[in-house]
Amino acid sequence: MVVMPSPKRAPSASKQVDQRREWIASREALRLVSEAYALHDTAEYETTAKRHHAAMAKAADALMRRLTEGSLLARPVWYRFVQGNHDNGEEHLIQLQEQDRAISPNFWRNLQRLRRSADIDWIAGDFSFEDNDAGVYATGSANSVKFDRSGLPAIDRLTSKPPSNPSGAPRKWDWDGALLHLAALAHGSPDGLFRDDGKDPNQSDIARHLRAWFIDTHGDAPETSQLRDYGKRFMAELNAVKLQGANNLRHPE
Repeated sequence: MVVMPSPKRAPSASKQVDQRREWIASREALRLVSEAYALHDTAEYETTAKRHHAAMAKAADALMRRLTEGSLLARPVWYRFVQGNHDNGEEHLIQLQEQDRAISPNFWRNLQRLRRSADIDWIAGDFSFEDNDAGVYATGSANSVKFDRSGLPAIDRLTSKPPSNPSGAPRKWDWDGALLHLAALAHGSPDGLFRDDGKDPNQSDIARHLRAWFIDTHGDAPETSQLRDYGKRFMAELNAVKLQGANNLRHPE
């Protein structure tokens, strides 16, 4: 009897996605982002240690902001996240997100909300919280967490130079970078740019996303009026695209 070799299976979609990502340890992610902030911080500090401390604080805030909005993927070695109700005994175990086996942004939102009592260890990559207020409770723990390097804020600033306009004078704000981030967030985040209630964003929501990016990468942001103006223009484009889609449905070729 001739035994035929079994055909090789194509790698699964999740493995293909995983191969495209560079997962780095929590302490390495914090180091890279804090170095970027230290490099581009124009403030004056009394000592190098104080500059380093300020950069670390900004880096941790920026990482957490990306995690809560879902634009930075993180995956643990060990993980448990449970939400329940003491009154009726209901309990819901929140699984890791497919395809990357990434931690849900809801985990990070709870951690951020409970940050004063939460256990946050960026060096070890260990994060945990417990909330037992009223009848509702939530407990979560993620250990040896690694981050997707491509989603880290500000690290492109380690080697980049400030963009210039055609006359050679430096531009104050990198709107191209901010709008590219907005496009990537809309396309790549599980929640896109939708609000928590599932509805489309308004111009204030868009302004908030843009402001978060500028703070992450520059430590400062344009005036609110400028941000809202871009938000208004974004909504005009979004409405035009939706109208075109509706017309195509009514009058298919």
